[in-house]
Amino acid sequence: MSKTKKVGLYLGVNSIGVAVVQGKDILSLERFEFSSIEEVGNKTTNDDIRWEALMNKTLREVDSHAKEVYISLADKDFIFRPLDMPSMKKKDIESSLIYEVEKYIPFKIEELVWDYDYVNFSKEKKIGLSFIGIKEDNFERIKAMLFRLELKAVVIEPSCLSLARVVKSIKKFSQFNNFAILDFTQDEASFTFFQQDLPVFNRYFIVPKKEDGIDLDNFIETVNFSFQYFKREFKNYKLDKFIVIGDSNAEKLVSSLKEGLQIEIESIPFNDLTNRSDNKVESIKALGVVGLQESSYKFKPNLRKTEERLIPSGGSRSVVALRGGLLGSLIAVGIVGIMFLSIILGNEVAAKKTILKNKKKSVIVPEALKAFTWSERSNIVYNEEERLSTLRNVASSFICFSPFFEELSMGAILPSRLWLVNLGISNYQGLIKGTLSGYVFRDDDYEERLAVNELISNLKENRIIGLIFNKVSLEFSNRELIDSFEATKFSIALEQ
Repeated sequence: MSKTKKVGLYLGVNSIGVAVVQGKDILSLERFEFSSIEEVGNKTTNDDIRWEALMNKTLREVDSHAKEVYISLADKDFIFRPLDMPSMKKKDIESSLIYEVEKYIPFKIEELVWDYDYVNFSKEKKIGLSFIGIKEDNFERIKAMLFRLELKAVVIEPSCLSLARVVKSIKKFSQFNNFAILDFTQDEASFTFFQQDLPVFNRYFIVPKKEDGIDLDNFIETVNFSFQYFKREFKNYKLDKFIVIGDSNAEKLVSSLKEGLQIEIESIPFNDLTNRSDNKVESIKALGVVGLQESSYKFKPNLRKTEERLIPSGGSRSVVALRGGLLGSLIAVGIVGIMFLSIILGNEVAAKKTILKNKKKSVIVPEALKAFTWSERSNIVYNEEERLSTLRNVASSFICFSPFFEELSMGAILPSRLWLVNLGISNYQGLIKGTLSGYVFRDDDYEERLAVNELISNLKENRIIGLIFNKVSLEFSNRELIDSFEATKFSIALEQ
């Protein structure tokens, strides 16, 4: 009997890569762009409808009747975060991770679907953990599009993992554990560093263009900047291999990067990846995700919500049938035990009552409270404590806000090309809350998001600001048009 055909799809910036495999045989590798479905005067502005139409056309063209697909998504929607944690049992890692990772991401973990993998460093008595997550809204949007096409996703993962899976299948690259992959098309690029085979840093960006194609100088500058930024953040990282995979200009890019970075860089031809010449980066990524089960690459994410992870893993629950005689004996023993406990507890309760009565007589009640019952006295004291707490917070706020404003005025807090337009501070039920909003312009959506994340990180790490606001989180960020320029508007919540 022939093996079932499996279909992998990569959803890029404006194209889809598709791979159809049967066992270890590659039946089809294709790439389709939006231009193939959009005729003049027949374009739609709804992105979901466009994607559904392109997916439908793609599956038709490769003659696939599959109802299950393997999905690889562009890295731009994912959060990648490495963490070092003390060595612990596997069952304890997840519960610790839930609390630890929120310190380093701009969202609440409840807003994400996520997974992780880790390696043990026994000598250092620690683990190196790699966290990946995607906003639940984006995740559910993809699943909804597939549902409308009567499709179900077996797997959804970031494309850097799909590509790494194909690269690691090549014998000469399988030995490398610390490596970087730069992949690019005419429209998009992704730059990922792996440590012990796990992703620890990822940068996604739109490829800069000029009239005759890729603006190579600008592209190289962006890659160099990302590389230098990574080296500053991961000072002890030792790079074994820098790999480039691209549709065009790959050799020219490698030559320029070698000269600038002064390291060895290798470009992999498509033939070496699949033994076929009719493929593109998008179709290679589709092949990587559909070959997930057969690959030796160990990180195979299963993205789930936090509450789904807190449910104990299912398994067969055996029901033990008790015989009538044994059950009766247990009940009899239980009744005797309950009677015995009730006698002991009854004596203890009587003794406690006597002690409480004596303590009640010894309490000195002020004249102003003698006319009230004990319950009323308790409410009065509680209200006074609340009032005093509010007064303390108000009084202290006049003292501590001046250094807060001084810190905000320092250049070290604000990333380059980011400016603030509004700061609101309020006192709600004794708690000081604030809202910090502004704009950042770097002519690059990803760079602007990095700047916002950097500001949040600076606010969290600043000792003086932390004395006032120990919780800093992103309320929203979105791009807006300002005098014909697109900039990212953001709002940050500050709480005590």
